[in-house]
Amino acid sequence: MASIGIDLGGTKILAVLVDNGEVSSRHKLSTPTTGGPRAILDAMGAAANEVDPSGAAVGIGVGVPGPVAPGSGVLRLACNLNGWSSPVDVARELSVRCDRRPVFVDNDCNVATLAEHRLGAGRGVDNLVGVFLGTGVGAGLVLDGRLRRGPHGMAGEIGHTFVDFRAQAHGQHQGELEDYAGRSALERRARELHFRGESSLLVSEAGEGPIKSRLWREALDSGDRLAIRLIDQASEALAAALATVVNLLDVEIVVLGGGMAERLGPAFRDDVARRLASRTFAHQAVPIRAAETGDSSGALGAALLVEEGRA
Repeated sequence: MASIGIDLGGTKILAVLVDNGEVSSRHKLSTPTTGGPRAILDAMGAAANEVDPSGAAVGIGVGVPGPVAPGSGVLRLACNLNGWSSPVDVARELSVRCDRRPVFVDNDCNVATLAEHRLGAGRGVDNLVGVFLGTGVGAGLVLDGRLRRGPHGMAGEIGHTFVDFRAQAHGQHQGELEDYAGRSALERRARELHFRGESSLLVSEAGEGPIKSRLWREALDSGDRLAIRLIDQASEALAAALATVVNLLDVEIVVLGGGMAERLGPAFRDDVARRLASRTFAHQAVPIRAAETGDSSGALGAALLVEEGRA
């Protein structure tokens, strides 16, 4: 059974055709930055037709950067997509553009976690959390072998869990995990401290451009003190948030992925695992495994939605 999976991101759209568990075709294009949701939906439709010109796929799955109430197909809000400030029925609109084939829509971290559970580091495990470090921090949950979405599609929002209850009271950031471990927040803090006099390779190398994950790795390797301190804080914050998940849900493993986590590598993963072990109830050891499905995880997991939806 062939299916199409589409990963919709703030900068790129990746579409794949999956047949018998194998990717037989893929197409990537830039996410439109003008024209609002209509232009983005048009681009997604074009990507779907590019990977499946003969119309062999029985359905289309889409991973989107925002909350989706289960079964609704509606992306309510997406801050990193141009003009997406009100709810849009992605399932209906994309189906119209793709010969009325059924379309299934879910959060991007949910589908990436689904891919890891079925095809990657979480194979054979019934209870896991998939955490993805990138521009922000997202996650998905698999409990008792099934993806847990929650009634409002909000399950797994680990980036918005609180790791510092004092920050809000002091008029700073919210004190959420994303404020310490998301790449955007890390860049903001690095620039603030740099211009206060703590010089850093991060800012001098990036200039006016973004501080990409590659630069964080290079700064750490060169012994940049500011980078080391901020990543140390990110590790501590992530371990604290994961300890809450482990103590509350008793998951068996953590799957850690996303561009930032991949660049930081095994040393960062091991450091988070060590800190996590010191925080869990009864010092329950929970392994942290590297995600295995790479940058195709969102599209692969989206394709799996078709199988789920037709079951």
